[in-house]
Amino acid sequence: MVLLTSLGTLLLLQQSLALVGVRLIDGRGGPPVENATVVVTGNRITSVGLSSEAKVPAGARIVSGRGMSLLPGLADMHTHLGGGWDGESADYLGYRMTVGAFLYNGVTTVFDTGDITSYVRQLRDEIRGGRLAGPRIYYVGQILDGPKPFWPDLSSAVGSPEQAGHFVRQMKQADATMIKGYGGLSTEMLKTVVDSASAQGIRVIADVWGRNGSLADAQTGIAAFAHAGGMPVTDDALKWMVEHGTMVVTTLVVDETGTRRRFADLRFLDHPLLKDVLNPVYLDQLKAYGRKGLSSQDSANVKIAVEREGYARSNVKRYFAAGVTLIAGTDAPYPGDYYGEGLQRELELLVEVGIPPLQVITIATRNAARLVGAESEWGTVEPGKAADLLLVRGDPSKQIRDTRNIVMVIQRGRVVDRAALRFDPRRDRAYHPASFFPH
Repeated sequence: MVLLTSLGTLLLLQQSLALVGVRLIDGRGGPPVENATVVVTGNRITSVGLSSEAKVPAGARIVSGRGMSLLPGLADMHTHLGGGWDGESADYLGYRMTVGAFLYNGVTTVFDTGDITSYVRQLRDEIRGGRLAGPRIYYVGQILDGPKPFWPDLSSAVGSPEQAGHFVRQMKQADATMIKGYGGLSTEMLKTVVDSASAQGIRVIADVWGRNGSLADAQTGIAAFAHAGGMPVTDDALKWMVEHGTMVVTTLVVDETGTRRRFADLRFLDHPLLKDVLNPVYLDQLKAYGRKGLSSQDSANVKIAVEREGYARSNVKRYFAAGVTLIAGTDAPYPGDYYGEGLQRELELLVEVGIPPLQVITIATRNAARLVGAESEWGTVEPGKAADLLLVRGDPSKQIRDTRNIVMVIQRGRVVDRAALRFDPRRDRAYHPASFFPH
């Protein structure tokens, strides 16, 4: 819609969008509001209320939401945007499908917790500028690891306080959202990283492998653990984390991948949320992975993974019961844990361990925004917030799987063209991922 001014200048007038008659799940954890209307103008939510009281602007595009639920766009706060599918490979050439898969699945925000800094920064800037379809991106850039980094392409080795301060400054100058400390760091060196980051006004998220959830590592002053598993969490650690606001990113789905449970029935790969956006090379490799018999080493690894998953599930239940702030994340991509759909699976697993669906939605929306200090900007459906919204058929407050029944994704006030995000062999190349590790 345009207006011709007296100077002959064409001005774009923002058409409002009114979602009428929806079941509103606003992300704050309260009961759904039936027959609500939400009005969006520009990139902001401008009105939220009962349909009987709503004032829909003249000329607004009206979407009837009868029988549907409206909730905030979902957020995956632990992922890696390098592409691939197996956790050991990258496909940077397939970036368009990588970021598009999130939007297709209703995920409007992601936190990349370890990648090539310039790559993720470029993705963020291109999406911000409207030149690439993808979710809002936060990132840590390179991770800070010990003297022998596990992911050499993505890491900086930290062996002294001077190095810690140097790399923290580099990441801050690269506009990193947070600093990530990794498993090769001792607890003492992690504390050094936290102190260096605090002095420069930036917080730390940590994946310290088997020490995730430990009292000693929580006491370093980290903002969050990047995984719920690692070791059985103690009462003392729970008490500290509640009192000091230490958060935990759940990532149950990546723990599930090691058990290979999803591959007992390969039909999950035919779900549109996966099949529509998967590079066909990935799809073929995933099917081959699922059909391949297990070696003795594979079987031993599965046994270890089942035990590790048990710790993670138990910990998530205890974190939730104690009042620790939980945030949804996936660590995608891994086998059975792909971009976007992996978060849908994460929500289901959180319900499986006993968290009510409404609280699970909050974990994937409002709590996600809290991790990066953006709760005033997005994460709930309230006037003034960013218009990142998900419209689905059904009632995910009763059946969390209904978040898969996507009708519409709205990002920054614009309805996403989901059809344009599907893999199209006439347009998209099926690149083969390359391993991070030499063979």
